[in-house]
Amino acid sequence: MKQRFAMWLIKRPAGLRFSLRGSKKAALRDLEGAVNERVAIPRRDGNGTIRTRIYKPANAKGPLPVVVYFHGGGFATGWPERHHAIYQRLMKTRPCIIVAPAFRSSLKAPYPAGHDDCYDALLWARDNAESIGGNSQSIIVAGNSSGGGIALSTALRARDTGEVNIAFQMPLYPMVDDRSKNWSALPKDKITWTKEHGVMAWHLLLRGLRAEKRYDIPAYAVPALATDLSKLSPMLSYVGADDILMNEVKDIAERVEAAGNDVTFRVFDGLFHAMEDNVPDAQPTIDVHNWVEREFGRMIDQHCGAT
Repeated sequence: MKQRFAMWLIKRPAGLRFSLRGSKKAALRDLEGAVNERVAIPRRDGNGTIRTRIYKPANAKGPLPVVVYFHGGGFATGWPERHHAIYQRLMKTRPCIIVAPAFRSSLKAPYPAGHDDCYDALLWARDNAESIGGNSQSIIVAGNSSGGGIALSTALRARDTGEVNIAFQMPLYPMVDDRSKNWSALPKDKITWTKEHGVMAWHLLLRGLRAEKRYDIPAYAVPALATDLSKLSPMLSYVGADDILMNEVKDIAERVEAAGNDVTFRVFDGLFHAMEDNVPDAQPTIDVHNWVEREFGRMIDQHCGAT
């Protein structure tokens, strides 16, 4: 029954389109206590621009590390402004600049459209770091959920092209595997991101490749398919024990570390998917925030130099 309902949603993603309406209203919101800027980043393929938000700590002296942050939302929904609380915590931990692109959703265009937007935003941050008060040698890629998967994908792509030296990557509970057999089984009362959500999200993202009957799905789309995980930038990541993504996130973190990379990773008991959005005052959420802030500060000091 649930699988049939998921397929019904896939064919009728009107509900997702409705949720995107909130992004228009959210785009008007600024982050209090920070310098807010808006830029339109040209796409390298000449196909329009990428609406992008830039946030800076007020009165901070540069050049500062630059965090290119990719929002969550199952690749299909979401917008940069929904993560103001995350940006605020990162900037409070260490003065840094947040570059947050509103990349194309899979509803509008399947892979590689949104991923290309994110990579274009990374290159823009590299080329314009000084003009926004940042340090082009201290660029970080980060994101949560689907945005975390894109962060890892972007780190893989940057490694392969050699175009950007990423100081470290921060994929938080990232979506990295489209194979449902690798998803964790959880009690129904602890699931906020379900198998049906995952089936729908990956279908929308990969539908272009599947329509072409492509069986060689690229690792940039599904990072869990990567066979070479060596020479990646240091990684900071976590996942909740009550997250359907737990198995795939734990597996990719272990594989990245086994490939010889510096990995800081933790599984948090009692934490479910996107818990910081749903119950921000719960103790597991507070524990995660404290850990991320401490480790983010350590990574900045270690890989970007003290600021």
